[in-house]
Amino acid sequence: MDAITVAVDLGFGNTKAAADGRTALLPSVVAVPAGDLGLAGMGMKVTRKALRVTFDRGDFYVGPGARSWGHVVENLDFSRLASPEAEALLYAVLADLIPDGAAVRLVLGLPVPLLRDEAVARPALEALRARLVREHRFALDGRPRSFRVTAVKAAAQPVGAWADWALDGEGRWANPQARSALVGILDIGFNTLDLYGIQGGRLEPRLVGGDKVGVRRLLDLAAPGMTYAEADERLRRGRLRAEEARAVWLSEVLGAAERVWNAARLDLVLVVGGGAALLRDRAEAFRRAFRAEAVIPEDPVMANARGLWKWAKTVRW
Repeated sequence: MDAITVAVDLGFGNTKAAADGRTALLPSVVAVPAGDLGLAGMGMKVTRKALRVTFDRGDFYVGPGARSWGHVVENLDFSRLASPEAEALLYAVLADLIPDGAAVRLVLGLPVPLLRDEAVARPALEALRARLVREHRFALDGRPRSFRVTAVKAAAQPVGAWADWALDGEGRWANPQARSALVGILDIGFNTLDLYGIQGGRLEPRLVGGDKVGVRRLLDLAAPGMTYAEADERLRRGRLRAEEARAVWLSEVLGAAERVWNAARLDLVLVVGGGAALLRDRAEAFRRAFRAEAVIPEDPVMANARGLWKWAKTVRW
């Protein structure tokens, strides 16, 4: 069986994956089980059970409902990318995209602030490859599954957003502007704002940067003292009053981007990530700030994963 190319964006807010035109998304909530319920729920309706992932590094609930079934692990440090909880999310998000026993070529999208610090990034990448390139065996709700990773490639997450806009499913130019336009990618994730500049498929180093003003900054402003998992869930359900906080947060996002991009004459700004979905009605603010066309894709959350899968068509394995 030929290896399946799968792109994964292990975001702090959502874990996203793409393969062969299909996508999968899972909120990046991981909880350590609090213990068996036994018969304690007798006579009561019980909260829908979250997906349980079991493997050699632990036993976890992941995704929607996980916080109802255990102690949520909230780690916003970059070390999380090689943690057991990140591995549990990887297994869960790949479950519906690849068949049991598949061979996989894995493309990982990584945060710009991590990759900019070479002293931290290089050992982190080596640790990821050492852990990932092997046979993986795990269980989902008690059902055994496996796959084998044969190779790993990594790229900055905003590369995916650019490729999703510029390339087709075969890795060929799909957008006539892409060959010459100077594109600024503004990727608002849960933890970080990642900034990237690409012209004609080549990186513009002066336009690379970022800051920790992702969606969690909005949650800090709108729901101080609440856990990120709970605040994010309330935000998703429209149960968190955040309009004033959103205005302050938008100013911080624009300020961070302006400090990096300064007087750059951009042709286009691509606004992606979970934060872009929360600011879709503020596209005009991005146009005014950078004096350029601003585009928020129809599904900005999945842009990086979709694009990294396209980008993988252009690299040698």
